[in-house]
Amino acid sequence: MARIISVAARTPDHGKLAPWRFVILGAAAKARIAAELEPMAPDPKGVAVLAKLRASPVCVMVVATPVESQKIPQWEQELSAGAVCMNLLHAADALGFGANWITDWYAYEPAATALFGVKAGERIAGFIHLGTPAAPPLERDRPDLSALISRLD
Repeated sequence: MARIISVAARTPDHGKLAPWRFVILGAAAKARIAAELEPMAPDPKGVAVLAKLRASPVCVMVVATPVESQKIPQWEQELSAGAVCMNLLHAADALGFGANWITDWYAYEPAATALFGVKAGERIAGFIHLGTPAAPPLERDRPDLSALISRLD
């Protein structure tokens, strides 16, 4: 875990502000929080997605913690937190683990984020679920890149 987080922390970070933090959620914490989230779920599907929170052996929650800066916009700081999530995925994969980046309703609901210890001014960038893959990841449809690429010459 220390190696994965060390790699993740080597992310683009304009101003060297480290505008993010890591919270490692073990199985017991995930089960307890998921049980507390159930009554808050907006609908039956909201309850069902809590299975994803319970499933992995460990989860790293990345929290965007932007700081006041005259030089570095909050947007860039939040992008840095997203880059941390991506680096977590790549580090886990490089070390042979399976990883999945998830956000669901409980990443945005203030009463829910409080259960995870998210403070005022912070936002959850993602839940990175880690474990040993039981099967190769499923492939999914990808966008038509020719529709997304333009050139300025």
